[in-house]
Amino acid sequence: MSESCQVAIRQAEKQRELIFRAADWLWKHPETGYKEWQTHAFLKAEYEKLGYTLVEAGNIPGFYTEIDTGRPGPTVLIMAEMDALIVESHPSCDPETKAVHACGHCCQSAGLLGVAAALKEPGALDGLSGKIRLMEVPAEEAIEIDFREDLRKQGVIRYFGGKQEFLSRGMMEGVDLVTLIHTSVRAAGLRTARHRGLRQLP
Repeated sequence: MSESCQVAIRQAEKQRELIFRAADWLWKHPETGYKEWQTHAFLKAEYEKLGYTLVEAGNIPGFYTEIDTGRPGPTVLIMAEMDALIVESHPSCDPETKAVHACGHCCQSAGLLGVAAALKEPGALDGLSGKIRLMEVPAEEAIEIDFREDLRKQGVIRYFGGKQEFLSRGMMEGVDLVTLIHTSVRAAGLRTARHRGLRQLP
């Protein structure tokens, strides 16, 4: 492993407490797509504490911020999803809304916050080039379609999915590469492979 990778890992490990604290808060406040206003407010406050200036979507939840290394290169977008699912049978679902982070998006958003914090560590940008865009995106799960159709009819959104909506609003303009983290059950003999999802190890 290169020295720069080792430095990045050490910087990320320093954010462990922040990541777990954020994941715990988000787990306890699940919200479904285009309703993630508490989530938006919590994450906005955390990013701003770190000194970031945010570009907010405005009439829907979600935002991005961008770090410029000061050196020429590509713009890499790291994305996290904010929304929860409706699972009435889940023991931890919200008693009123029945929402729960059964897909682990609370961990995605907390992990991205950890990335944001790590990138503020001294020397974090050394050896990097281009720009890094960090994006908290709403409405990944295709649920509550009637609610989203109402938003579309009102002119609030054009697309049911948050990524498509952000794309249509120009929030991904200038991006060269997009990556996303996601939780999973790590079965024996399986690992997450770039671009191709899960694959069997030899």
